[in-house]
Amino acid sequence: MRKDIIAITGGTVVLPDQTIQGTVLLQDGRIEAIVPAEQMDIVPDADRVIDACGMYVMPGMIDIHSDAIEKEIEPRPGSRFPMEMAFYELERKLVVHGITTIYHGLSMSGGVGVRSDEVVEQALLAFHRLSHTRSLLRHRLHLRYEVINFPAIDIVRKHISDNSIQLLSLMDHSPGQGQYSASGSYEVYVSKTHGLQGAAAAAMAQRMVEKHKQINWQILKQLAQSAISAGIPVASHDDDSSEKINQILDCGISVSEFPMNLQTAIYASECGLHVSVGAPNIVRGGSHGKNMSALDAINANAAHIICSDYYPSAMLASVFRLINQGMDMAKAFRMVTLNPARALMVDRNLGSIEAGKCADLLLVEVFEGYPLVRKTLVNGEIVYQSDYVQHL
Repeated sequence: MRKDIIAITGGTVVLPDQTIQGTVLLQDGRIEAIVPAEQMDIVPDADRVIDACGMYVMPGMIDIHSDAIEKEIEPRPGSRFPMEMAFYELERKLVVHGITTIYHGLSMSGGVGVRSDEVVEQALLAFHRLSHTRSLLRHRLHLRYEVINFPAIDIVRKHISDNSIQLLSLMDHSPGQGQYSASGSYEVYVSKTHGLQGAAAAAMAQRMVEKHKQINWQILKQLAQSAISAGIPVASHDDDSSEKINQILDCGISVSEFPMNLQTAIYASECGLHVSVGAPNIVRGGSHGKNMSALDAINANAAHIICSDYYPSAMLASVFRLINQGMDMAKAFRMVTLNPARALMVDRNLGSIEAGKCADLLLVEVFEGYPLVRKTLVNGEIVYQSDYVQHL
């Protein structure tokens, strides 16, 4: 018995290496075929037609690094909400923004509040359960392990062995290097994020400095290798030098998130790492932390992936900013679709409009220069749709 055929017609279809006018045929949750406009006479009768006239038909976006879930769990320090509420409310926002696969970043830093080991464990367990019942998009778990959080290493090993995470990143946020190389910058972060002030913030910073001296990179290498052996990609975070890149390469890490400067980004790219930068950095025209400009890295061909970082709505806007600045359209779209899929080894099913792949698709209208998601499809099902009313 033939399954229903869905035809998305009239749009500009974003393929991996070009854009065409044509029709995308879907069947049983997958892409059946892409038919150029000049071959429309061979398109079979569809059971349902979706009109994409005047819109782009593009792959659903894959966000490999998003802290947005932390703000849903704890929008203000000490104001914690139920995990189920955080999960369901965030996923509704994500499909509006065109994100169809999300790697939720949960930071096991041994800190306070939402970044405490206890809360991260609760979130990991809750989201694993919820994502296997019903959901609007593909939920994946990105465990961000602070390398000076020594007591938590056995917890990380457990999540690797039971395959409950899909991405592991190694972070070092200790003061005096990386993101917090400037004097006093870590104390400012602790104050804003965790509500610690004055002496309490300074004491926390000093504890981190002392722990940094005790890092055992051989143990971290073993941890990374165990994840890789389990099919879990491993990323590093805030790399700030070629020496740091060489160190993580020795561990087998394949993704460099948010290099601190252009020289490090270029070196990481030359070494074959997938370099990820933040969409907010692109949209705002620079880093809020006065670090490397993502646009500089992209223009130097030293960045390959755009992630939302902390602001999911910036993903699509960042792509169109690149296009408006002259980047080839297919190349710009790859930075939020096929490139992250390849980096995380899910490109067999996700990341591009190709026959046989999952039908995770967006219909995007550009209105007065700004991209608006009009429909989001996951596995061929419409999970979000917007219809605008004129002249209210």
